[in-house]
This record gives sequence, structure tokens and C-alpha cells, in this order.
Amino acid sequence: MDKWQVNLHIPDIGSMFTLSTVGICSALIALAEITYMMMIITTAYETNGKDWLLDLLCAEAFTEEITYVLVSSVLLLLSAIVFLVTMCISLFELNWVRSGHRPHLKILSILFMIGLVLLSLTLLSTLIITRYGVGMFGLVR
Repeated sequence: MDKWQVNLHIPDIGSMFTLSTVGICSALIALAEITYMMMIITTAYETNGKDWLLDLLCAEAFTEEITYVLVSSVLLLLSAIVFLVTMCISLFELNWVRSGHRPHLKILSILFMIGLVLLSLTLLSTLIITRYGVGMFGLVR
């Protein structure tokens, strides 16, 4: 090492900022999705009563409302799980960057995009159910 060269041991600030932003955004989106899913189920239960919940669990034929609740809840739950996994990986990567390792930003970007695609599919399925009805998904027996 040259006498004029200084090694400050500063971690990659840009990666740390990106990782913390992705972690915070993923946590907030996942929390909002889980909250919205619970609001959908609670509202449908309050509107239709206890018999509707039993129809949801063991239905012979799905109505439009039951199909909407099932499809949107499953897609929201999958998206929330992907966002929570993204948040956890982001926190681990943030700890590794602090100790001097290079982050794996491609993995986080792919996971974040998968979560956004699932969220978009939720919106698209909702539009399809309201526009074309239940028969589009083949869930009616």
C-alpha cells in the first residue's frame, strides 16, 4: 500500500440504500395486501352471514362473490408471501453489504417483479370476474 493511499472501509452506500428501500417497500406492500385480503373476507362475511362462510369452505357451485373472494385472496396471499420473502432477503443482503460482501440485486429485483406481476394478476382477475362472470375461470360445476 502506498503511503498516500487511504482505505476507509466504507460499505457500498448505493446498494445499502437500494436494499433498505426494497425491504421497506416490500414490507408495506405485503402488509397492505394482507389487510385488504382480510377486509374482503370480513366484509363478505358481515354482508352474507355465517352460511356464506360455510359455502365458501365447501361449495358445490361458486357464485360470483365466492369466486372473487377465492381468486383475489389466493393471489393476494401469494403476492404477499413473495413480498415478505423479498423483504427478508433484502435484510440479509443489507447485513452482508455492511460486512463487505457484494449484494445480489438481480435476485431481489426478480422477486420484487414477481410480486408485482401477482398483484397485477389480482387486478386483472377482478376485472375479468366482474366483466365476464364466473364461467371464465371454469370453477362452476
